[in-house]
Amino acid sequence: MFRMNKQKFIKVVAMVTILSVIGNVILAVLGRVVSDTPDTFGPYMYGPVIGLTVAGIFAAAVVYYVMRLKYADAVKANKHFLIISWAVLVLSMVPDILIPWIPEADMVGWTYVVIANLMLMHVVAGGLVMYYLTRKELLPLQANQ
Repeated sequence: MFRMNKQKFIKVVAMVTILSVIGNVILAVLGRVVSDTPDTFGPYMYGPVIGLTVAGIFAAAVVYYVMRLKYADAVKANKHFLIISWAVLVLSMVPDILIPWIPEADMVGWTYVVIANLMLMHVVAGGLVMYYLTRKELLPLQANQ
């Protein structure tokens, strides 16, 4: 039975989490400055940005781990993980796209630039997850671990 190197997996997930949080906080700050949104604009507040980024990375790590348990072949696991990841990434943007048509959202300060920036934040986290978790040299299959 082949398994992945769990220590490397944890290190990669931690690195992706840190990079994603840093990237998304920078985008939130830039988005707030460029679009002149109020400090109370929920999607740019640090708590939701950090919390939702970490939750998304954790969920992706769990899915990847399950894929690696299901498939002994890393290439097959990566292929299925990427299919799922792209689908989730696209679906995660739906709420952002719908902001203009949801009056209950009460998003004072939103613009189409803000919506594009929010979508870019999804791409940052999703892109880092897809790139780093599927790198075979970082997560080799090992027989005795």
